[in-house]
Amino acid sequence: MVERLKFSDTPSLKIAFFADIHIWIKKPLHSLFLNELKQEKVDLILFGGDVLSPYTDMKYFAELFTELASIAPIYAVYGNWEESETAVVDRIFKQAGVQVLHTRSTTVEVRGKKIGITGAPSHHYFSWTRFLPEEEFDLKILMVHAPNMLEGSVDILKKYDLVLAGHTHGGQFYLPWLTEQVLKSTRGFSGRYFRGIYELGETQIYVTRGLGGWFPGRFASLPELVIIEL
Repeated sequence: MVERLKFSDTPSLKIAFFADIHIWIKKPLHSLFLNELKQEKVDLILFGGDVLSPYTDMKYFAELFTELASIAPIYAVYGNWEESETAVVDRIFKQAGVQVLHTRSTTVEVRGKKIGITGAPSHHYFSWTRFLPEEEFDLKILMVHAPNMLEGSVDILKKYDLVLAGHTHGGQFYLPWLTEQVLKSTRGFSGRYFRGIYELGETQIYVTRGLGGWFPGRFASLPELVIIEL
């Protein structure tokens, strides 16, 4: 399922964002995902972390991200699943052509647009992060895997046009109010930024439902690809 975020009435640039793919083995969903990216003709791909699972097929992981990098330049941050395996994941990402933005920022110029991207550690240890310089950008994006307690960093969030996160899977099995309360009590989610779109002044915050899961199946929380139009 594709969700769209529009930053222009006459867009000339498409950025794809996804997270929480949690690869076990090759699945039909992955082929649908790749086909959607190709049909959309995206110019840039952002990955919000959590590629691993308890039994990841590492060869397929490398093959999938190599194909993604052949569609468009791809930038990634680590999810909490990668934090203990950063050396292995970083090697695969590097071989696949994925650029990892862990605690750092970069500037990307595509189709005459200047995009600034900052990648923060999984649970946003912003004190470790090198932010964008004070320059003019057409779009400033902050990627952080987990939205937990982001409301405690309002001053940082407001420096960006768009904050992208994942981690929650949108509840995966979603029952309004109940799912948020359960995850808040069992997994430490703040609940303020849980799924979908939020506004903080002129800053938009989007928490994707992701593509994979903690376990098989979803209810009222379909897998999601986000297309940002600029």
